[in-house]
Amino acid sequence: MARALTRRNVVLLAILGGALLMIATTQTWITAGGVDDLSDTQHVEISGTDVADTVTAMALVGLAGALALTIARKVLRHVIAGLLIAAGVFSLITISSVVAAPEERAVEALGEVTGTTEQAASYEIAGVVWLAMAGGVILVGTGLLVLLGSSRWKDSAASKKYDRDASGAAAASAEEDPDEFDLWDGLSAGDDPTDRSAPS
Repeated sequence: MARALTRRNVVLLAILGGALLMIATTQTWITAGGVDDLSDTQHVEISGTDVADTVTAMALVGLAGALALTIARKVLRHVIAGLLIAAGVFSLITISSVVAAPEERAVEALGEVTGTTEQAASYEIAGVVWLAMAGGVILVGTGLLVLLGSSRWKDSAASKKYDRDASGAAAASAEEDPDEFDLWDGLSAGDDPTDRSAPS
């Protein structure tokens, strides 16, 4: 179990969950059949982005969370875990609402295609919706894995390097930027602050 909870495996899971959601939303989720006779078409295919555009946003949250996990340190990992769980849960709620009431979720997109406000006679849910559901479940599971196992992770070289660079830059800035009172004291003593050859 401990081996399965490595940072690399958890990051890959988060990428998988986000990618499944992203890919699924670009596909047809609902096929509306028996559209009103006044319409030019009798069958309308409606994509995931048309009936659940927020799922696309949650997919981006999952992918961004995966990227952040590669360098995040302990406290931030728990924040990312919460975001992954929230993104997964929100996706699952949205997807479930599409499955439960496709006619309500599809009404706007259907009207744009047909030019009428009439409902279709039938609505067929595409199998790719279950792929999106799997993506949401994976994101929730990934967030839980981060909460359970990330305490055993060692901080990555990238995060350590970032901390060193940040602290080094702060120290260098403090050394290069003398206090304004020191400058005035130097001027009073006849020192030229623009002379770089003068000893510090």
